[in-house]
Amino acid sequence: MTEFKFYPQSVVWEITFACNMRCIHCGTAAGTMRPDELTTEEALGLIDELADLGCEILTLSGGEPLLRKDWRQLAEHTKKRGIKPYLITNGYAVTDEIVEDFKKIGFANIGVSFDGTEKTHNYIRQRKDGFKRTVEAMEKMTAANLRYCAVSQISNINLNELDDIRQILLDVGCKQWRIQMTTSTGRMESDLVLSLDNYPKLINKIIEYKNDNTIDIDAGENIGYYGCLGLKLTDGMPYLGCFAGTRVAGISSNGNVKGCLSMPEQFVEGNIRNSSFTEIWNNPDNFAYNRKFTKETASGACYDCKYLPLCRGGCTTTSVSATGERANNPYCIYQIEQKQGVACADNEMITSLLERFKEPDTEGASTS
Repeated sequence: MTEFKFYPQSVVWEITFACNMRCIHCGTAAGTMRPDELTTEEALGLIDELADLGCEILTLSGGEPLLRKDWRQLAEHTKKRGIKPYLITNGYAVTDEIVEDFKKIGFANIGVSFDGTEKTHNYIRQRKDGFKRTVEAMEKMTAANLRYCAVSQISNINLNELDDIRQILLDVGCKQWRIQMTTSTGRMESDLVLSLDNYPKLINKIIEYKNDNTIDIDAGENIGYYGCLGLKLTDGMPYLGCFAGTRVAGISSNGNVKGCLSMPEQFVEGNIRNSSFTEIWNNPDNFAYNRKFTKETASGACYDCKYLPLCRGGCTTTSVSATGERANNPYCIYQIEQKQGVACADNEMITSLLERFKEPDTEGASTS
């Protein structure tokens, strides 16, 4: 990472902890507004600071961001400062008036959480009318010709409903679908997280949908990596690991700063009320798990893996939630394929990258 420029290119900001759902997979267990959430003045100042640091994308998240009264003002100021404003919502509070607000503000993209057929979605979201309201929200945005993306958290609960989810999205006119794998953080129980036996099924389905090209597929960063299926998933492009704390940052509604919003609280690097975001970001000792990553950081199968210099153990949150370690990630399709005896040749681009990190062969070298 010594040759990599660190700047907060993409920031996900939990503007409120308040939420109108109690999703069983919620990584932060959101629900009630924190008593110490940032004021409007503090929030606007934070946007200015991010703009000065070169931030390109700012995603307003939650909780449910539409429950914060000044979300429009924050989005408008984000765009005014030259940052692309994104928003992710569960769709429950989306009305015709809010769709008009979306259009006026000019969001670059709006993520809508959607997790299954009616029974499954309502169970995951813990709202009896959750499915109906979310589908209606997507229909309203389609009618308004807004750019939006369905976001699905996949676990053992809804893996077998992927085809059904896809068809529902096609029926409402959704053009983009982001598929992520749920991790055992927050309220999510570990036995509901996608099992390693089911993991290849998810990847195969994503590849199938990408090849079909009926709906634009965006695979989450915590899925795949190298190996036969991993390379198909990325269309042969190299996967370059977790960008938390190097190009990505997460900010909680009370001002806590992490490399990625999905990370557990042990990864908080500071609070903007005690130090500015700029000071936290520029502190050379912060985000060490990525900025100062070395082979010794890794363990398990990751330690001796030839792809470690490129992927650095994959998604930090996935690895930590599965094993408690930064780079001992069982959710690597290359590891699974290795155990199965499946082998694939690297393409020229990946071979060239690996050569840059190849350890010198000192066997038989002169010691004089």
